[in-house]
Formats: sequence, C-alpha cells, structure tokens
Amino acid sequence: MRIKTPAAKIGYLLIVIAGMTLTVIPLAAISFELGFAWAVVALVAAVVVAARTFRGAGESDAPRPWWKLTSTRGSGILLGVMFFIQGITAAIGASVSPDPPLAVTGGVVALIVAAMYLNSAIRAQRHAAPPVPQEL
Repeated sequence: MRIKTPAAKIGYLLIVIAGMTLTVIPLAAISFELGFAWAVVALVAAVVVAARTFRGAGESDAPRPWWKLTSTRGSGILLGVMFFIQGITAAIGASVSPDPPLAVTGGVVALIVAAMYLNSAIRAQRHAAPPVPQEL
C-alpha cells in the first residue's frame, strides 16, 4: 500500500493526530508516565509507517532504501527541524515534568528521529540523479 495523494497524506496525519489525542489524554490521566511513553511509541510508529508508505509524485512503488524517509530533500529538512525543536523543547522542559528522566528520554527519541530525517535529506541530495543537459 502506498499513499501518494496529498489528500490521503493529510487524512493519515489527521487520523494519527486524532488517534494519539484520544488515547494519550486518557492514559495520561491514569498515569503521566503511561501517557507519555505511549505518545513517544505511537509517534515513532506513525513516522515509520509514513516513511515506508508515503510516496512523492512520480516516485515508484518499489521499496525505498532503508535511509530514505521522504521523497524530497526539502521535506526531510523540514521534518528534521520540526523533530529537532520538539526534542530540544522536551529536554529543556524536563525539569518541570513530573518524570524528568522520561521527558529527557522522549526528547532524545525526537532528536534521533530528527537526525534520521536530516540524514535522509543529506543522502537524498547525494543520490539525486545529475541534471540532464537541455539543448536549445
């Protein structure tokens, strides 16, 4: 299964956001640690599923190399920066968290995901096909 259309990608993201919200809030009400751990695991699972199923325009349905998380360099950079900010925010906010080691762990996980997206962006640039010269 490949998700190619922008509408389907947005639908996937909305389902993930709604699903995480509807499960994290009740779990966090029971136990902060349980809700936070579930949020981190669910986020990583959503990223893995998206990286393996989302395809860009003109991208083949063949399996991607293990390192390729996005179809374009720009989206890899954008997602890498987003997860970097999330990781730094979680690590900095850990001091006011009910469970600082867990918050730092969540921040580290977000930083690892950010590094994976940035690695994907860097490698995508290196593996991009050279431009085809056009004749006038």
